[in-house]
Amino acid sequence: MRKRSGTEGTTPVASLIDVVFLLIIFFVVTAAAEKEVVDKSIKLAQAKYANAVDRKPPSQITINVDAEGDMNIAKVPISKSKLSRILQAEWKAGERDLPILIRADAKTPYRYVDQIQQVIKDNGFIRVKLAAEVTQ
Repeated sequence: MRKRSGTEGTTPVASLIDVVFLLIIFFVVTAAAEKEVVDKSIKLAQAKYANAVDRKPPSQITINVDAEGDMNIAKVPISKSKLSRILQAEWKAGERDLPILIRADAKTPYRYVDQIQQVIKDNGFIRVKLAAEVTQ
């Protein structure tokens, strides 16, 4: 048997630093993308008799509706037909239990929310939530 030389195996630290920086960049980008889903210009209705829900499903579709009934997903304007196509694509991808959150402005007439709920129902989704602010 041969004897090994006196050098010990070392871990290359330079490549580990690169990996750490890539992970930091990944988390910063995904955190920024998560914030863009919610349209801050929409003022939610007040819910006097509801309990606050802190947990959020890992995957959901958030639909923002302003007072004029205009919809957007992640600040990208959509129509009812575009929403239907998005939901059909999710259905075909096997996301049949995907929760859908509707964030309507407090001044939005309910007929717009009802139209969105009808599109959601027509595409086979049943887990629909309406967002509201809880008053103390």
